[in-house]
Amino acid sequence: MMKNQPTTVALSQFLAEAKAMGQYWWNMRKLIVLALLLVNGVAALYSFLQKQQYEAEVSFILEEKSAGGGGSLSGIASQFGIDLGGLGAGGSIFSGDNILDILRSRHIVEKVLLSKIDSSKGLSSETLADLYLPQLRKKVPAVSYNNVVYPKPMTRLQDSVLYFIFDQIVQKNLVVDRVNKKGSIIKATVVTQSETFSKIFSDRLVHETIQLYVDQKTSLSNRNFARLEKRADSLLRILNNKSYQSASLQILDANTAFRSTAVPVELSQREKTISFALYSEVVKNLEASRMSLASQTPIINMLDTAKYPLLNRKKSIVLILAAASALVVFFSVVIAFFFYPSKK
Repeated sequence: MMKNQPTTVALSQFLAEAKAMGQYWWNMRKLIVLALLLVNGVAALYSFLQKQQYEAEVSFILEEKSAGGGGSLSGIASQFGIDLGGLGAGGSIFSGDNILDILRSRHIVEKVLLSKIDSSKGLSSETLADLYLPQLRKKVPAVSYNNVVYPKPMTRLQDSVLYFIFDQIVQKNLVVDRVNKKGSIIKATVVTQSETFSKIFSDRLVHETIQLYVDQKTSLSNRNFARLEKRADSLLRILNNKSYQSASLQILDANTAFRSTAVPVELSQREKTISFALYSEVVKNLEASRMSLASQTPIINMLDTAKYPLLNRKKSIVLILAAASALVVFFSVVIAFFFYPSKK
């Protein structure tokens, strides 16, 4: 029985200390209520002043294609002044993570900012840059982009303000990254105070980036294909002319005593044969380059686009008040624990 006494005494002391602390905390109730009113008032003011935060997310899949087989065409195509390096080379400055930099580039962002919100209203309608300006408030002077049509030059003020908008968006409103570091899914997230701006800007940003990316990836191949096609058309005209020339030089009843009259015909037919051989090779290479160009063009498929209503990141006033009240109660308990008069 004596062995259990220390435990009983310790438990009773613990209960006494807890009761004393609870009483001390209860005596602080007026201060706690005052603190609750003060902190919740500040929290309510913060919630009232908190800006809207509309989030738009757009994701797409980028599938790079490697061009193989273009090297086998280089030898023959080089005879006609055609560079097939763009068809045979698998690398490009626009491959890999560089598309993330394109999404954040000044060229793309400013082009999207100067696009009309509703193109059906004419060239003098409001642009996305005009829609974003109210978010800057007193940070920039009054300026309008209604009459600006990309890529026409702007005034010095318009250009400087547009760059400031671009910098604000890239630094604070736009996030681009791969969903998986080793994957091919890329996501662009835009968060602004305007639901309309977030939705339209995110959609057009991805669209312009994809268009520029594909154009740059295939620009050299397209130029080479056009030059090869032009050379094929030129050889076809030469071949047709040789055919007409051979026909016009034919003599129905050539005098056997003058064999030299058949020489022009033979020369014309020889030139026609050579032209036909060259034309056949060019046409064959043209079809091969067409297939190589198709295989080199990257495939980009949209996965998800932003849809109304957009997610609003603005914190709920109920959540803010609940968190503020919980903090006041927690700190009051901590103060009561350290400062209550001990019964020891």
